[in-house]
Amino acid sequence: MKRVLLSIFSLLCIASSYAISLNGVEYTIDTLSMFPAGPGSTYYELRLLRADNGRGRLDAFLLAVDTRDPYVQVQQVLGKSKVTGCEIPSSMAKRSTTDTEIYFGGVNGDFFAYEAPVGTTIINNQFALTPAGAGGGRRHGGIDADGRGVTAYTHTYSMKVTMPYDTTLVIHHVNDYRDENQLVLFNHHLGANTGSNAYGTEVKIQLLEGETWKTTGTMKAKVLDKQDNVGSMSLAADYAVLSGHGSMQKELNKLNIGDEITLTFEMRLDDELVNVAQLIGGDHYEAMILDDGKVAQSGFWNELHPRTGFGVSQTRDTVFMIVVDGRGVSAGCTTKVMAEILKHHGAWNAVNWDGGGSSCMYIRPFDQMNNGSDGKERAVTNAMFAVAHVPEVD
Repeated sequence: MKRVLLSIFSLLCIASSYAISLNGVEYTIDTLSMFPAGPGSTYYELRLLRADNGRGRLDAFLLAVDTRDPYVQVQQVLGKSKVTGCEIPSSMAKRSTTDTEIYFGGVNGDFFAYEAPVGTTIINNQFALTPAGAGGGRRHGGIDADGRGVTAYTHTYSMKVTMPYDTTLVIHHVNDYRDENQLVLFNHHLGANTGSNAYGTEVKIQLLEGETWKTTGTMKAKVLDKQDNVGSMSLAADYAVLSGHGSMQKELNKLNIGDEITLTFEMRLDDELVNVAQLIGGDHYEAMILDDGKVAQSGFWNELHPRTGFGVSQTRDTVFMIVVDGRGVSAGCTTKVMAEILKHHGAWNAVNWDGGGSSCMYIRPFDQMNNGSDGKERAVTNAMFAVAHVPEVD
């Protein structure tokens, strides 16, 4: 690890300028710095100047991660380790880092309201949040269970539980409000307890030995505990809770401690069945900003603002995290222009994540690399990081 830090501090490979056309305007790109930020990962700091010397300088910060490298993974971190918490990205990275897992680079993620992501959120192969009524209205980006990048214009999910007496129940959503006659799955990504009222039944379940959580597939679990008309059952990393009201409460009341149930989940990205490991929501505009190598020409966010984006190469083995500064010496850009920058550097598909004062490019050990429009890092609800997995403490 000392050798990695030395290579970082030896820094700044200055590249010659080259040209790029952004929304019909010619720019020259100066690479102010370029260095290996971690295993399989290269960081670029770019300054884009109009070739006609007009106003509209752009400062862009790009991290390219080769997911084929055996010592790197791409992982999401939730603010304060739960779906209802906000935290600055540098703090997320530092508290997540251990002797053998180094969170060395990343960007902020989803838009958020009331300190919770607005889109479907998946972390470490578990649904962390499927907002009630969210449907497929937002674009998403992330990583599948094989470590490859994914993006989606639409997404759908199906979650079912088969009871010991062969009745199959639909799980309505995860870690969101339990409404009338609904069955909700709660897990530790929500916090210390389910936060439910006393008008229902909650059943604590644990996966059987050898089973692992997944977003597409079948899992077997056993019943550890059951509480009727109590609410707010505790949550922990090694178990989850099924919470039912009304008709679903009656079904859960048929379970006994020790019973085995079967969970069947399906996650579809653009109608393709995918076992998703990490997923972060983006904007809800009409177009994917970059779709199969084509930059959106309409239906995109057409104002100049600081931007954060997530891109994936055509082979899905390289992911790109980008921030473009705005509201200062850097003018900011539309999501179309951000997509053109991503395509120029190798992305084939891309989504727009939360921008404005939330936009943050983090690189260890320097913290925030861009000049955030708030003047400091903004606390956000989640972030995506490249993580170095060190085989042994060095």
